[in-house]
This record gives sequence, structure tokens and C-alpha cells, in this order.
Amino acid sequence: MIATFLQRLSTFIQRIPTSLTILAGFMLAGYQYWVGPLSVPVQLIFCFSLLVLVGIPHGALDHVIEQEGSLRQSRPFSLTRFIIKYVITMAAYGLAWLFFPVLSLVLFLLISAWHFGETDIENAPDDVYWSVTRFVSGGFVLGFILLTHYADVAPIVARIVQNDPTTLQFLSWVSGQTGALLRGWATLGIVLAMLSFGHRPMTVNGWRLARLGIVLILTYVLPLLPAFMLYFGGWHSLSSFGNIRTFLQRPTSPAQSVWKLWRQSIPLTLLAVGFLLAGAGIWTSYTPQFDPLPYLFILLSTITLPHIQVMHQLDLLRK
Repeated sequence: MIATFLQRLSTFIQRIPTSLTILAGFMLAGYQYWVGPLSVPVQLIFCFSLLVLVGIPHGALDHVIEQEGSLRQSRPFSLTRFIIKYVITMAAYGLAWLFFPVLSLVLFLLISAWHFGETDIENAPDDVYWSVTRFVSGGFVLGFILLTHYADVAPIVARIVQNDPTTLQFLSWVSGQTGALLRGWATLGIVLAMLSFGHRPMTVNGWRLARLGIVLILTYVLPLLPAFMLYFGGWHSLSSFGNIRTFLQRPTSPAQSVWKLWRQSIPLTLLAVGFLLAGAGIWTSYTPQFDPLPYLFILLSTITLPHIQVMHQLDLLRK
């Protein structure tokens, strides 16, 4: 009885952070409704706070995940080798952006769709049915945020792909089909989920899916930057922390708290934040007319690629 109570208490505590995400989203939406549009400084403070508190830290644990995975697979682990592999992957993807920006963008959207779906649909069986369902659901989340903010997304994409005419024409067509695309996407996701469940049933946390739905609704009414960060930082990163915590738990030792994991991420988080602040300082002091947004996006994508590889290994080893 005591064990059941403690388990339920632990589950409740883990839900608190995402509940705070929903509360923050309602507060931002309420401010917009009652006071007026969110100012740029307010948006930046909100986004930077989530990025520093959860966005960067959840990726700063990749080496811890890799070390645990190596231990379970009886493979030697070398932090130096891990860092070299990580950096080489980032550099190769960065070069791809230089020579093939459109293909690199498509790749980034595809791997992001997979990564989001893999995190949102937890503990899914490792088969083709559920893999496709995860990919489609993650793609819907990404597509929903981007397509419902098309006016803000279009100029960013144009700069990233260096005004490629074919890409811009495609984006223009997509903008006129947003409603139909999202309805079709959602229908496809539901059908695939039903087929996957019929093939291999799994436990579905309805309350968790409801909270995800609330987060997505809130992204619809917010500007692009806080909308994306509300999902990425306030939902995806927090969910990843929970997955990492479960993955690192061992039967013979007490479970690590999310807060202990967060403390482990502090050194690399501070390094990443220092790098960003240094870049911002150089930009404002020496090249204020230079548009850094495409390069920040590319930097994010180069970090995302090796991070997704690590998190996919975590998902496979948890099963």
C-alpha cells in the first residue's frame, strides 16, 4: 500500500513541470488577450529562460546516456571518442548546409518529426506500425506549429534556403492548403494509431495526451518563438528528462530525481550558454547589420542530429 502511494506521488510530482508549462502558456495567452501583443523582449526572455532551464540541459546529458548504453551493451566507453564523433557529425551536417541547403532543411524537418514523435509516444513497441505512427504524429506536431505561423516561418525559411525559387513556390502552395493538410495529417495519424494498436496494443496515457493537446492549442494563439519554445522546452525537453531518468534507473539503486539530472547537465549547459552569449556579443558589437537567424537555425540543426541518434539508442535500450 505504501509502495503504491509513493509510486502515485512520484507520478504526480513528475507531472508538475508540464502543468507549469500549461500555466505559463495560459498566462501568455491571457496577457495577449487582456493587455496586448507580447513585446519582443518578453518573448525573448521567455524563450531564453526555457532554453537555459530545460532546452539545453536535456541535450547536455547525451554523454551520460551514451555511457549507460555502452555499459548495458558491454562496450567500452570513451568520453573523448564520444565528443569527437559528436563534433564530426555536427561538422559534416554543417558542410551539407553550406552546399545543399534545401536537402539539409528537408533532412532536419524529417529527423525532427521522428524525434518529437519518438518522445511524445512513449514506450511504443519497436515495429514498423508504431514507428510510422510515431513519425507521422511527430510530423503533425511540427507541421501544426510551423503551418499555423506561416507568416513568420516563410521569411526565415527563405533566408535559410537562400531564396531557392522551387522551395518558395512550394511554401506558397502549402500556405493555401494549411487547413486541409492539417486535417488530413491528423486523420492519418489517428488511423495509423488505431492500426498500430490493433497490431500490438500498448498502454496509452490519456491524461498525458490531453496535456499535449492543450500545449498545442496554446501554441496556436502565441507568436512563433514562444509557441515553439512552449512545446520544445516546456513539453519535449521535460518529457525527455523523464525518459532519461527512467533509462538511468537501476533496480539495485534508488531512482535519480529530475533535479539531480539537471544538476549533472549544468557544466555543459553553462558552456553552451557562454558560447551563445559570446556570439551575441560579437554580433551586436561588430556586425549588427548581419542576420544571424539562419546560422542559429543551422547550428541548432547540427546539434540536433547527433542528439537524436543518442536519444534513439535510449528508446531502443529501454524496451
